[in-house]
Amino acid sequence: MHAALSIDRVLNGKQPKLFRFGYYHTPVSLGRNDAVVQFTRPDDSPRRICLTGRMAVRYKETVTASPWPTYGRMKKMPVSGVFWPRGGRFTRVREAR
Repeated sequence: MHAALSIDRVLNGKQPKLFRFGYYHTPVSLGRNDAVVQFTRPDDSPRRICLTGRMAVRYKETVTASPWPTYGRMKKMPVSGVFWPRGGRFTRVREAR
């Protein structure tokens, strides 16, 4: 999404915006029936909540399958990319004055 918006901005004579990325979680698969999911802040520092066992496996499998529905939605409604998370205050870069 960021690349497409950046290309559009350059073609219209504007500067592209800085890329900012934020994490949600760190999933670790421990075989077919076990996993750990550590939820994180956008800068990848850990939060207090995590999932383990079968609940983590279900969550991980749902998240892994989600790019295809997301891709389908983006093809039908490209404007839905406007709501894509950008990392929030944790990933801001201070601009020099």
